[in-house]
Amino acid sequence: MAFKRTFVALLVFGVAAIVAAPGFASENEVEADVTYYKDVLPILQANCQSCHRPSGYNISGLIAPMSFMDYAETRPWARAIARKVEAREMPPWFATAPTGVFENERGLTDDQIDTIVNWVEAGAPAGDMTDAPPARQWAEDANDGWSLGTPDFVVSMPEPYLVEDDIYDLNITFYTKISEDLLPEDAWVRGWELRVGDNAITHHMCSSVLSPDAYLPAEAVEDEGADTPDSRLLSCVAEGGESGMLPEDFGVLIEKGSSISFNMHYHKEPAEGSGAWSSPQVGFFLADAEPKYKVINDAIGNRSFEIPPNHPNYRVGSSRVLDTDIYVLDLWPHAHTRAHASRYTVTYPDGTEELLLDVPHYDQGWQVTYKYKEPKFLPKGTRIDVDFWYDNTPERAAREKFNSNRFVGYGPRTDDEMQLGFIGYAKIDDAEAMPTTNNNN
Repeated sequence: MAFKRTFVALLVFGVAAIVAAPGFASENEVEADVTYYKDVLPILQANCQSCHRPSGYNISGLIAPMSFMDYAETRPWARAIARKVEAREMPPWFATAPTGVFENERGLTDDQIDTIVNWVEAGAPAGDMTDAPPARQWAEDANDGWSLGTPDFVVSMPEPYLVEDDIYDLNITFYTKISEDLLPEDAWVRGWELRVGDNAITHHMCSSVLSPDAYLPAEAVEDEGADTPDSRLLSCVAEGGESGMLPEDFGVLIEKGSSISFNMHYHKEPAEGSGAWSSPQVGFFLADAEPKYKVINDAIGNRSFEIPPNHPNYRVGSSRVLDTDIYVLDLWPHAHTRAHASRYTVTYPDGTEELLLDVPHYDQGWQVTYKYKEPKFLPKGTRIDVDFWYDNTPERAAREKFNSNRFVGYGPRTDDEMQLGFIGYAKIDDAEAMPTTNNNN
């Protein structure tokens, strides 16, 4: 998994630094201009500790392999941290443009990077503990592991599921009817949080709402996206993905008697003892009143492509023309191990173009959901283009463990590929659904 590879690199840098570097300053040294407690700890609290702690932020199964909660934990990794922040590899953010428009944008300022580098070059002194800011209070500690707060009600999979030792790739969908105790009447929700239920084997999780009259399979269905026609996608998360609350005046209706689907893609190396239990959940947060805008989540995608063997930079595109004005809330590009870049662009009815999202360093192992600070207005007649670029060369195959000597098309397995540009939005009127077109080259 790419996230794990990122931290493996961090581990290597850290070990090398410990072996090669001169000794660090002692914790009692307080004379340095830049110290851990006064200068570095506030940066770590604001940008790093959300993941680098024993029970981190819910980013769909990813857990940082080291904690930076105090000086003793951070000091051995000082040089590795400096290398990673100088290279702008940490905190992880894979989009280069636009900047300043996404609420979850991560990154350090030049001054913050200089502070960390200068601290390390000075020997990583601790400084005076009285200079330390108060410890951060974490939502997960107060809300039984939920990052967005305590949900108003939680829907769980019918029972924990054992992913057996011999499983390599498995796409399977489970269904749970929401009991009357949990949802005694129709309700609008202002957000939801998906918990994948394990920390090692879930490639992605999608959850949908099935209407009370929808056909509900009696047992789990082994198939990619095995929802019924009367279902509405809530959202998907993969490694690195995060749930979120909707803006004010936006919501989703959950009818009394509805069901929730858990569309799970498990992926691991088959081996004795590799089996694991999975217990995904969806926590819902109720709205105080009916919202003005009804949120829809779906994908602009292409399922009819073939990536040639050994091609270094093959583009696959898809597009959609809007039949109504919309507000865009979030973007989530999704592909597999050959994908190395993604981009969303729009062409307005007057012919002008705008870049919505450019991800030149797409990482299948850390799939960020790009959430707008303010809903993005797109008028009727706008064309949205989603492009992915794929590297099917032997060099990448050696790193990602796939076969580069074959044509690769759309498929649910990790060794297959996908081209899905998910989009969360709300229609501003009741125009018909938007048509989708495909284009490849």
